[in-house]
Amino acid sequence: MDIHPLDDDEESFPLGGESLQIIMEHGEKLIGMIQLRELQNMISQNRLAGAGSPYSSSEIGTSGALWDLIQLVGERARRNTVLLMDRDNAEVFYSKVSDIEEVFYCLDRQLEYLISAELPLMFQIQRACKLSNACVALIQAAVNYKNENYIWYPPLEGLTPRYCQPVVRNGQWSVASFMLQLLSDRTGPDMSVKSDLYSNLEALAEVLLEAYNGAITAKVERREEHKGLINEYWNRRDTLLNSLYQVVKSFVESSYQDPNEGIEEQKEVT
Repeated sequence: MDIHPLDDDEESFPLGGESLQIIMEHGEKLIGMIQLRELQNMISQNRLAGAGSPYSSSEIGTSGALWDLIQLVGERARRNTVLLMDRDNAEVFYSKVSDIEEVFYCLDRQLEYLISAELPLMFQIQRACKLSNACVALIQAAVNYKNENYIWYPPLEGLTPRYCQPVVRNGQWSVASFMLQLLSDRTGPDMSVKSDLYSNLEALAEVLLEAYNGAITAKVERREEHKGLINEYWNRRDTLLNSLYQVVKSFVESSYQDPNEGIEEQKEVT
């Protein structure tokens, strides 16, 4: 989405840098809403297309992780606004563009509702991957919008981008840490499923660490205390990278073991 300037004269923009950033970030949120709507439509179409499979019955219709998240955020917004009390939760969600940070708040505070421990392991993995994908899609949509309309953004020195705020980082970390638990389960998924989980976590880790870089840079430029934030970044970075390394290591070890197992089976047959 491109924005065409009305006037090249900088004096025609009396807004301060922070105010202009808020206006531009509203565009980021709108693009994020559109991205989520498209993602939800795609998930619904795929679910309907696979309605005949033996594992699809519990995930058809409105039971998907992203749909539950949309309902949860919409419910919170509806309860906080009297005029919206008679509206559908999904309708409220897509109309409250300014509250998109609630997506990450709910991921941080109510992930156990979105991914119940009572679900079979495969369903937990599927829901975690869907939520991770939604997080990455939201952040990438914001970054792409910013890159396409950079001329309208104020100088970033000292300003913290929306997708670098604590509520956004914590929501992403909540999903990432849950995925780390799934990957560390020795009795967990097979290699093909673990590979998909790894790919989703890797993408989420990338946007999360970039968010920390943006937040730290803004604090340094404002000459604010940032030691605590750096320590948090180091701890979470090391946890993510070490865990991802261990998964890759297990993939390599498995690739060496599998051929040998195949040879032994062939010897037994002969």
